[in-house]
Amino acid sequence: MRFTRAKQNSGRLNALWGRGSRSESRLNALWGRGGRHAGAVLATLVVTCTVAATANAGTGVHRTWGFDVPGMGKVNAYVPDSLASAIQQNPKQRFDVIVEGVTTPQVKGQTKVSPFGLKNNLLGAKQGKNAIGGSQIRRTFRAINGLHAMLNGYQIGFLAKTQYVAAIVPNEPVKVSSVDLPYSNTQKWPWAIGAAVDWNSQASELTQPTIAIVDSGIDASRSDFGGRVLGQVNLASLTPNSPGDGYGHGTFVAGVAAGEAGGFAGVAPKANLFSLDVMDDEGESTVADIVAACDWILQNKAQYNIRVANFSLHATNPASLFFDPLDQAVEKLWLNGVVVVTAAGNYADGGAESGVPYAPGNDPFVITVGAADINNTVPTADDTAAPWSAWGYTPDGFMKPELSAPGRYVIGPVPAGAGLAAERPDAVTSDPNYMQLSGTSFSSPMVAGAAAMLLAQHPDWTPDQVKGALMVSASATPAATPGSLGVGELDVALARQVDNPPNPNAGLDQYLTTGSDGTVTFDSSAWQSAASTNSAWNDAAWGSAAWGSAAWGSAAWGSAAWGSNAWTDAAWGSAAWGSAAWGSAAWGSAAWGSAAWGSNAQGDAAANDLSMTPNATNATDDEIDQVESNLGIVDPACDPILSTTCTAPTQP
Repeated sequence: MRFTRAKQNSGRLNALWGRGSRSESRLNALWGRGGRHAGAVLATLVVTCTVAATANAGTGVHRTWGFDVPGMGKVNAYVPDSLASAIQQNPKQRFDVIVEGVTTPQVKGQTKVSPFGLKNNLLGAKQGKNAIGGSQIRRTFRAINGLHAMLNGYQIGFLAKTQYVAAIVPNEPVKVSSVDLPYSNTQKWPWAIGAAVDWNSQASELTQPTIAIVDSGIDASRSDFGGRVLGQVNLASLTPNSPGDGYGHGTFVAGVAAGEAGGFAGVAPKANLFSLDVMDDEGESTVADIVAACDWILQNKAQYNIRVANFSLHATNPASLFFDPLDQAVEKLWLNGVVVVTAAGNYADGGAESGVPYAPGNDPFVITVGAADINNTVPTADDTAAPWSAWGYTPDGFMKPELSAPGRYVIGPVPAGAGLAAERPDAVTSDPNYMQLSGTSFSSPMVAGAAAMLLAQHPDWTPDQVKGALMVSASATPAATPGSLGVGELDVALARQVDNPPNPNAGLDQYLTTGSDGTVTFDSSAWQSAASTNSAWNDAAWGSAAWGSAAWGSAAWGSAAWGSNAWTDAAWGSAAWGSAAWGSAAWGSAAWGSAAWGSNAQGDAAANDLSMTPNATNATDDEIDQVESNLGIVDPACDPILSTTCTAPTQP
């Protein structure tokens, strides 16, 4: 059994008697149900605090020494209202209680007793038919001046008025309660994806790779990053572009991936970060600047141990992986050992299929992430795609996204006075250093953080293996439209338990070539040739039958579905190459007329989803308790995945 642990500065000490009026009602209701005995009570008991028989605990009024207890009147011993209420309803019921004797007399007439003296007094009390029998006393304690007993309501009422009893309290079962992890986040999204499994000291001690944040920069001075921003390179050609992060988007993204500030922990709070600043102070960039960032990562990934790159952005014109320079650039990263994670985009309308025509999210190699609406709950059963989260086929016929992560009402760090805060002042929280925003931009870094933790645990894994582990472990989302959230929602804990991940890019890998310089590239010509001559790859091959709910369901992603029959060369042979996909409308001059990207906030459907709303309520203590229990988190220093023998630390 795992014991509860009191949190510093958290109000959990009050959990001894419930959490305010709401919990008191809950306690009264539970006790008032009658039943066999008080063991039905599920209130949290903090064992590091002894049960005090002193003033003002509960609602009874302490006058010198004595309490006004409903149904009992003036008594000398403290009795919680919840217990008194249950006694009123059924005084014949037996209750599992701890009786504390008087240690220091408070008024004339009170009698100090030892633990065994208390036992003798109870057994010798003259109560007629309600006399206490020896079998009712279960044990006598030495650590406290008290004993454990099963007493009916009449007996409790009598003892509460004696001069040697200081308190009678329910022997509440010790409930699994929140472990004081080194990192914390009170929002619901980390608990929905099991991110807390990464927040223990043992996981933090792993050698974690660096996540490259290709965005508007990172404010490295913030406590959110603890000196883990290894550097920043300014590659933005548009101006003005302030040092650090003038827009604020990149700092937010970095915080979600790897923040460590109290109450705002990211998925991988000890991963290193490197900032590739490609946006000006209004959040705009060009394709050339993003490609330059990919170049820089390729040249410096070994020096800074960059294994993951996050692109919370997309181009504004339809693209094909065969011709688009950004697709080719992120493929080069992927094929040279860097896991590329990118946002699907925020241009769907009312949850309808939108397609994913824009680079880099349209690339079949990389991990494209959609935004889940967790509907203000921690379980994923009711999760759906955010109404603006893009999904569907790419111009080449691939289904996107691969998986999803929460993307509505996420709170993250933004430099005070940054452009993003100026654009959306209503989204700034009571702490001006944080904002509440929505978008696939913030789902993507959750997956990037998870990828970094997988590589910390398995440093020899390839990007394909990381992608396979994330996909095969994704949580089912039965309430979502099939395909809208990919194969499901990110599950950090389950992903870290995958030992032999499948390769979702196996059909693509046959078209890889190694150049004279040792770098690996994708032979698009060979792919195109195979696609054009393979009759299996017409429009129907990528229709609803192939990518419908059956194909994307949890059963389909089990070991059978990942076998050779399901992922043969033919299965990934090509995309839909019908004339409609390559018509003049898609590749006309207008499509390539502008090099500049749109702002990440302006023109973005998610920009209308940024206001403070009740959907941003924090995770409750009970929700946190349940998730930690499900994850096997019992010790802040022990990782339940790295070590299968985690036990709760000994209580003082």
